[in-house]
Amino acid sequence: MATECDTPFSFRFQPKLVLDFDGGQITGEAGLILVREFDERLGLTAKLDALLIDARDRRYVTHPALTLLRQRVYQIAAGYEDANDADFLRNDPVLCAVANGRGQALASQPTLSRLENAVPWESIRAFARLGLEWFCRVARRERKRQTDELVLDIDSTADPTHGSQQLSFFNAHYDTHMYHPLLIFEAASGLLLAATLRAGNVAGIGQLLPLLRPLVTQLRYRLPQRAIALRADGEFAKPNLLDYAEYAGCSYAIGMPRNPKLEARAQRLRRRSEQRWQQTSKPVRLYNDFFYQAQSWSHPRRIAVKCEVNALGVNLRFVVTNRVGTPEQIFDWYNQRGQAENFIKELKNDLAADRLSCPAYRANAFRLQLHGLAHNLLVLFRRLVLNRTELARASVAQLRLRLFKLGARVRRSVRRLWFHLASGWPGQPLFRAVLKRLAAIRAP
Repeated sequence: MATECDTPFSFRFQPKLVLDFDGGQITGEAGLILVREFDERLGLTAKLDALLIDARDRRYVTHPALTLLRQRVYQIAAGYEDANDADFLRNDPVLCAVANGRGQALASQPTLSRLENAVPWESIRAFARLGLEWFCRVARRERKRQTDELVLDIDSTADPTHGSQQLSFFNAHYDTHMYHPLLIFEAASGLLLAATLRAGNVAGIGQLLPLLRPLVTQLRYRLPQRAIALRADGEFAKPNLLDYAEYAGCSYAIGMPRNPKLEARAQRLRRRSEQRWQQTSKPVRLYNDFFYQAQSWSHPRRIAVKCEVNALGVNLRFVVTNRVGTPEQIFDWYNQRGQAENFIKELKNDLAADRLSCPAYRANAFRLQLHGLAHNLLVLFRRLVLNRTELARASVAQLRLRLFKLGARVRRSVRRLWFHLASGWPGQPLFRAVLKRLAAIRAP
């Protein structure tokens, strides 16, 4: 006898429409199998468990550490940032396939939460080095870029906190209680090479040099033919960073906060710009440079200055640099760091990296690394698989909508796991093209 939920239901507004729950097993995430195949061919997440100090009693372990880590990373990549989402996703056939490959139910929220809170700092620091490892692995494959300059964009972002979270402090600049993560991106690819969580009251270059020094050392060792350059805004214009960049042989362009002495040196440029605006009534942009030594600096450094005058008023900008080129070229290169803001938006808006809601600071530090892994996995997929396609410059949100959020009927046989996709789906040509490109990727 049929149960109530299996009884077909008809609708008054459309008598021919009938609903039942006999459709079999359905998933809405079928496109994730493309990312998992890409991951497998490059071996990106294959050894995540080797970085994790797993103190669980093996007698009571149901889910291997690698399965838990992959489950968390792929949930984030699919747009499910909370561990709570695991409770209704643990039986999803696609997530089961990409996380453990055996079709068994995945971990529930309590298991994942225990994992996040148990990870020691040694493992968190090991996970923080994966962005660099993945980048170097891919950079060796790109022969055309073997001598290109490596540009590291340094920035921080505000992650508002809620409730009683460890090391959450009020930050007057952002006018909120928050964490203040520090991020270093590789400019050409958008890969997050390094990230660390900071307390809400840490600003400037706090904790930057311990993050930057090993990064630059490894890049020098593993990609010796590529010059390294640093870009950052005025928050990072501190003598320790400038001294280190010069010692390490890195070129740099770092924003300089305005002060009376700098403005006095730029007065002639400002007067000339204002006079030209008065004469032409057209927007004016002029450049100049000079050498300047702040009281805390060990020697004078070059300052590039830009003066813009338009109907909104006068805008003076300063950049400290050791790069070769005209002031205009310096600013043109420095202004490209605005792309790092887009990387941060993608990391926070599309991958919810600001969802650091654990009470424990250490657990949130680990969460930041997991979100960074999901970000890098999708960025590499877009860069290596979707280049020269219509999605080559798509955001992560667009990738999900166009390629990953794909409905399929799932059928299991003795030897196979079938995903039946819609025959009329308009994305078929792109999907097939991606499959061909994945087949061409050779393991490192």
